[in-house]
Amino acid sequence: MYGRHGSIVRIDLSTGEIRQEAYAEEMAKLFLGGNGLAAKLIFDSVPAEVRPDDPRNALVFTTGPLTDTPVWGTSRGHVATISPYTGFFADSNYGGGFAVAQKRTGFDAIYITGKSFKPVTLLITEAGGQLQDAAELWGLDTHQTIDVLEKQAGKGAVCAAIGPAAENGVLFANIIFGGSRHGTAGRSGMGLVMAGKNLKAVVVKGRRKTEIADPQGLKLFLQEQTPVLRQNAAALTTYGTPAILKIINERGALSSRNNTRETFLYADDIGGAVIREKYTEKNTACVGCPVACGKNVRVPFGEFAGETVKMPEYETLYALGAMLDNRDLVSIFNGNHLCDLMGLDTISMGATLSFVAECLEKGVIAAADLGGRVDFADGAGMVELIRKTALQEGIGNLLALGSQRLAEKFGSAADRYLYTSQGLELAGHSARGLREMALAYATSTRGGSHHDGRPNYAVPAAVDPGFAPQPNYVVGSQTCCAVADSLIMCRFTLEKGLGNMVNDKLAAIVNLVTGWDLTVAELEKAGERIYNLERLLHAGRGRRRKDDTLPYRVRHEPIPEGPAQGRYCPQEELDGMLDSYYALRGWDENGIPTATRLVELGL
Repeated sequence: MYGRHGSIVRIDLSTGEIRQEAYAEEMAKLFLGGNGLAAKLIFDSVPAEVRPDDPRNALVFTTGPLTDTPVWGTSRGHVATISPYTGFFADSNYGGGFAVAQKRTGFDAIYITGKSFKPVTLLITEAGGQLQDAAELWGLDTHQTIDVLEKQAGKGAVCAAIGPAAENGVLFANIIFGGSRHGTAGRSGMGLVMAGKNLKAVVVKGRRKTEIADPQGLKLFLQEQTPVLRQNAAALTTYGTPAILKIINERGALSSRNNTRETFLYADDIGGAVIREKYTEKNTACVGCPVACGKNVRVPFGEFAGETVKMPEYETLYALGAMLDNRDLVSIFNGNHLCDLMGLDTISMGATLSFVAECLEKGVIAAADLGGRVDFADGAGMVELIRKTALQEGIGNLLALGSQRLAEKFGSAADRYLYTSQGLELAGHSARGLREMALAYATSTRGGSHHDGRPNYAVPAAVDPGFAPQPNYVVGSQTCCAVADSLIMCRFTLEKGLGNMVNDKLAAIVNLVTGWDLTVAELEKAGERIYNLERLLHAGRGRRRKDDTLPYRVRHEPIPEGPAQGRYCPQEELDGMLDSYYALRGWDENGIPTATRLVELGL
């Protein structure tokens, strides 16, 4: 077999049963791997009536056919579940070294169900799986857990762990992945699912290599395309993802002060240039990646004064910075690292804080009712609130619910300050300023994620493309994202090295690795099949057209200032886009895939 090992390991934590099974090449061609494989396994094995906190819910770690190959940006992995945060199927893509180590165990998927009667860890090797007692690890932060378990398992082992936030029931708790550069499955409460299963960590270790059908052909292809990647990704190599902050702010598409504005006056105070000039110690990279967009920074004061920590990514600068009107960069360093140690999604954390801050400001809720305050432009206070959220202390008991559930508690007046889609806080690519992102967020299977449909920065900043072209663009972008998350390939290396849509270059790489003979159209069809399968998972849990919506502010309040002044997405424009989008997808007027379309896709 090329590009895969063809094996899945299934673990039932309730019974302790661990078994291995093979899956056919035909299934691999239909669903590729990664996201597609995870969605298929959950669709087949988790009934629609199973709630996220039910032991029958599954947590699935998957690799793809490109994982652990020389293709740049392919050390990434995928994890999926029925989300406790949104109530729907959700998946998260992560970097670091875990996926490579998992692939080397010989298992393309680790399928975990059930609930252990006591805290455990799971060790996966080429021989299979082994459950071990984790009583002494419960309560440790993610880095402590990773350090203990990777040392214990020995060279080549990589650990995925939850922290105190998940153990304490925070709904947006995440999973942190070890290796030389840590990764994060940050969105939709993946960590809470692990905690609910009494699973503290998963450790993977193996030495099985991924066979490539045409290694020489792949080498020549990559040699030809690598200069293109290096040139297009130069800013990421220099500044990391914080380089994006300046670009988006200059477009008037950087949501700030809880999305009341779309420019941040102090963007330069927290951007890539100042981080590189004053705080960066060295570049870091995921396994085998030439871009090296990661950085380590030195913290000069505060919670982690004197320590070297992982640089906050763009989305964290957006959420803990711009959305909170916070220009205190060092507080963002401290807050980001604390989120990593505790196991918290920085986007949901920052957006929840900014939502509460505006509700207090507008008199929707009183500080006395919350048991504390949340204020804009208070970096030090933000760090303390992160700690309280992770430990569920005081006001943290409420913050741990996330903004959607808080809005329900605060009453209908709070809805106009909420910035979510399908219950998940929106990422840092404006749903008002970027026309395509309005439809992308509304139809995303993750909710407010920028990884189902991507921003179209090929459109010049001064040009308003309007709404008419967006359904075609979003379908193409979502299809490409589904393919990339199933192969699995980093967004940056894909977009900077090959392009932002499924094309002949991507098809060539897939065929060189797997030995298949897929056309561009067939690869696109695989992406459409995967996205439709995810939509079926959602439809089975009650998702309909009414759920394909956007925050009140996005639909009712034009951007007040800046380069994108006046833009918003009125309901009638969203309705028109949805009509066109559903027609392109082959879905009915309620957003459910039709029988005809499912037959066409082999579903």
